[in-house]
Amino acid sequence: MNRRLLAALAATLLLLLSACANRTGTAANGTGASTEPSPAGVTLSLVRSGGFAGVKDEITVDPGGTWTAADRAGNRRTGQLTDAQRIALQGLAADPRLRQEAARVPSPTSCADFYSYALTVNGMRISFVDCPTDTDRPEAAHAIVMLVTQAVGT
Repeated sequence: MNRRLLAALAATLLLLLSACANRTGTAANGTGASTEPSPAGVTLSLVRSGGFAGVKDEITVDPGGTWTAADRAGNRRTGQLTDAQRIALQGLAADPRLRQEAARVPSPTSCADFYSYALTVNGMRISFVDCPTDTDRPEAAHAIVMLVTQAVGT
């Protein structure tokens, strides 16, 4: 899949998730179950390295949705995930495939000059190269990477 398609899929997921909640913060089905992120939230760190220019970006997200991004030159930015982004991140972090992806041994990549990612989400570490022709790319981890990098703007 190309990056534009993945970006469109991530944006669609965000829109669908945000459309399910009404303005009062209760579930759209009227059960009263909250759609707000739980107090525990998601703890995440992401390192993106490689590529043609040899980047090294580091992103952390705390359970409250506050993020910090730093690049190889030491430039730092901070921000806050929107409620919709936090909810989407929680849903992606609960994906049962993450545990399997963390346990897998990645095959050697068939690509050069692509980004390598090291994602740690709620204590599970998943590493992969963003090579579209690799057959074992961890799709759940990749969805989290797409969401976070788009939210942070890297």
